[in-house]
Amino acid sequence: MSALGGCQAIVVAAFAKAHKITYEDFYVDIKGDIDLDGFMGKSDVRPGLQEVRYKIHFKTNEPRNKMEKFVQFVERSCPVGDSIEHAVKFENAGIILE
Repeated sequence: MSALGGCQAIVVAAFAKAHKITYEDFYVDIKGDIDLDGFMGKSDVRPGLQEVRYKIHFKTNEPRNKMEKFVQFVERSCPVGDSIEHAVKFENAGIILE
């Protein structure tokens, strides 16, 4: 989940100026639901997260509608968010012992 917040932060920092967005502070609050019985192998529940929720916080004087459009851009542009939202091929490419 920290990768998602980090990715969103990078997109904000990289594109705010191009979108004429100014802000004093920014952070992402992320929460997720996981059934630890699945993680511990105690049940047939999958070991991963069932849901991820986030809130994007800005301290800014920009109008709400401008910030909502910018957040939509951030959501569309974040590679980690895209990878979570849309299944990607995920495979072990090998084990290296050195």
